[in-house]
Amino acid sequence: MGCITHILFALDNLLDDYISHHSKTFVMRLDVHLPKEMQQEKILHFNHRFIEKEKNAGYDPKYAMAREVSRKGNTHYHMALFLNGNKTKSIYWHIKNAEAVLQNVVGKEMIDQKKAWIERCDKSFKNGILIRRNDPDRKDRMEVERQISYLAKTEQKEGVKGKTFFTSRIKNC
Repeated sequence: MGCITHILFALDNLLDDYISHHSKTFVMRLDVHLPKEMQQEKILHFNHRFIEKEKNAGYDPKYAMAREVSRKGNTHYHMALFLNGNKTKSIYWHIKNAEAVLQNVVGKEMIDQKKAWIERCDKSFKNGILIRRNDPDRKDRMEVERQISYLAKTEQKEGVKGKTFFTSRIKNC
């Protein structure tokens, strides 16, 4: 899979920065699907509200998001979420939070009609990995790097107008 170098670099910096601030880092993925007519406005609203909800719950969230267009022409967003691993070890409540925020942002009828949804990203791999800062094995870190590199793939980014990638600010920069 071809990757976009500056996105890989940004993901690596975000992961390094988060690990430097937390002895345990929990990393998970989720995808956000929205109807075409709502995408530009609603994804920013969703992201702001979701991150705020996670922050208020004490998880110190950071994120990276990549926008892509599927072969069918539908835009979707891949999200990597970085959380304080001393506070959480499961994707369950974070997915529930994302679903609740999305329903609030787009309306219950869009969810019921399957025009907007959150994808758990747990069919092909284990979603939700805990990294310990001083783990000499680094196996978990390498798996996280492999999984989040999916956000940097070149496939499905061609033809996307506007910004295709955005992240939380990095504290050390």
